Amino acid sequence: MFKRLYCNNYRGLVNFEIELDELTLLLGRNGSGKTSVLDVMFALCRLLDGSAKVTDSSIFPERTLTRWQGRKEQTFELDVELDVEFDGSVQCVPFTYRLEVEHEEGGRKARINREILAANGQPLFRSDRGTVQLYRDDHSDGPMFLADWSASALARVQPGPDNRMLTRFADFMGRVIVCSLSPASFATEAAEESERLGRDATNFAAWYRHVLQENPGQVAELTSELRKVIVGLDQLSLVKAGLDVRALMVSFAEEGSKPYSLRLDEISDGQRALIALYALAKLTANQDCALFLDEPENCVALAEIQPWLMEIADSCGESLPQVVMCSHHPELIDYLGHENGILLSRGNGGVTRTSKLKDVSADGVLKLSELFACGWEQ
Repeated sequence: MFKRLYCNNYRGLVNFEIELDELTLLLGRNGSGKTSVLDVMFALCRLLDGSAKVTDSSIFPERTLTRWQGRKEQTFELDVELDVEFDGSVQCVPFTYRLEVEHEEGGRKARINREILAANGQPLFRSDRGTVQLYRDDHSDGPMFLADWSASALARVQPGPDNRMLTRFADFMGRVIVCSLSPASFATEAAEESERLGRDATNFAAWYRHVLQENPGQVAELTSELRKVIVGLDQLSLVKAGLDVRALMVSFAEEGSKPYSLRLDEISDGQRALIALYALAKLTANQDCALFLDEPENCVALAEIQPWLMEIADSCGESLPQVVMCSHHPELIDYLGHENGILLSRGNGGVTRTSKLKDVSADGVLKLSELFACGWEQ
């Protein structure tokens, strides 16, 4: 799981550090930096799975530099604890990853100046201006090679018997899901499978198609849960809609009515959101997948929030290794805020700061959400 994220010179995140637990709720006013934290995680994951370069507009473009600093270098660090298997035994290994990105004047180019991965404080990988030094699992020197400055060289390292720790870290980063659901934009048809759910989850059908092939047994559990929360829902199915194209259909069998099916884009935004939320909870279970969700309550009715929230809280640390959420919703604030809440705020100069909410007390008079409504965090 992720233990710490450090960012410097990324929007309002200047010399910014946040510690993360198995279940974390990020709170704060609009513009305080909550979504920026998730954007950084998304960018790092895409960089490390080899699907993007630092020059891509969705990763670290020049516009993400902190405007009032005038510096052209960005720095990011991750502390991650992962179980790694060695000779039949499992060890908990602390990893530290560091990335330094430099932008040229005018935003024409960006490059990775330095990329480092260490385990137990000892080196596994180091790239300096495109010159890469690999280290074996015992931290002895491995091969050297030259790499493209605009992409993660770590993402290009092939798994081998001497780099199991590096492979374990890269595999975990490839499983992280960072998204803000936009159910109105969900595509119904999928021409191919998608291993990664998009930042706004518009490719949900393609992702569902992939999961259905990889873990068909978990779909039955998802369907069982959805029948409890969406009236009349019977099942989800992928129906042929063209050459190699599949459409995600939702079948209903309400008592006293003739069964019928609707395309994903024919049900309500709230129903689409519920399907996606429960899919994230059920289809990623036991898959070593960390979830970062931005305002998951969007489009969902008030009475539907808490059952899903309880499902997430009960699974977190067990079948789900880690869940980090951003929210303004009173249900999430009151349910998670006191024990799992981190407040993000921007003071003078616009720099984001964090504080934990464990010691906040309303003296039994006001709920935590009511304190926020009264402007307590100012």
